[in-house]
Amino acid sequence: HQWWWEVVYPEQGIRLENEIHIPVSTPVDIRLTSNDVIHSFWVPQLAGKLDMIPGKTNTLRLQADNPGEYRGQCAEFCGLNHAFMQFTLTAHSPENFAQWLQEAQ
Repeated sequence: HQWWWEVVYPEQGIRLENEIHIPVSTPVDIRLTSNDVIHSFWVPQLAGKLDMIPGKTNTLRLQADNPGEYRGQCAEFCGLNHAFMQFTLTAHSPENFAQWLQEAQ
């Protein structure tokens, strides 16, 4: 897990790599944990960064007001491949998000 993002939607049983999907105009709490080293979760267009510290869970609330794709990355040097630790956050209209959830399950 040191240089990629695992995203889990526990209630829906969905696991993703390096991608997040959220509904537009809805505050979403992202629970952040790390199993290895300190990372920092950052989606510059949507929220400030928040550190991920091994053994702790931090929560970041973010909201996208417009549909689209947003780039995210680790903002804390975490080792040799830190520069490749990126992800895409896709903000969907409520209808498209519901459809995405059904297809992802």
